[in-house]
Amino acid sequence: MAALVLRPGCHLDGAAIYRHVEQLLPPYAWPRFLRLQEHLAMTETFKQQKVRLAQEGFDPARVPDPLFLLDESTKAYVPLSPSLCQSVLDGRLRI
Repeated sequence: MAALVLRPGCHLDGAAIYRHVEQLLPPYAWPRFLRLQEHLAMTETFKQQKVRLAQEGFDPARVPDPLFLLDESTKAYVPLSPSLCQSVLDGRLRI
């Protein structure tokens, strides 16, 4: 998962992000999930609080931020709905 902070007034273009990731990273390094945040939570020594993010996982019911899933069939990041999340957990949708 990658946490992103968008500039004010901007929106996430799932297809453009997919193309960007596809060009810059090998497939094994593509983030399967994106999490949009207002700001990045930092420690006193300016490190990201990754442990808390990892503990929250990708459950839309637990995470207050918008979540997106890498959908290779549409070549875009799509909003992660509760039903899509359940498909991932059940193994019906492979990531």
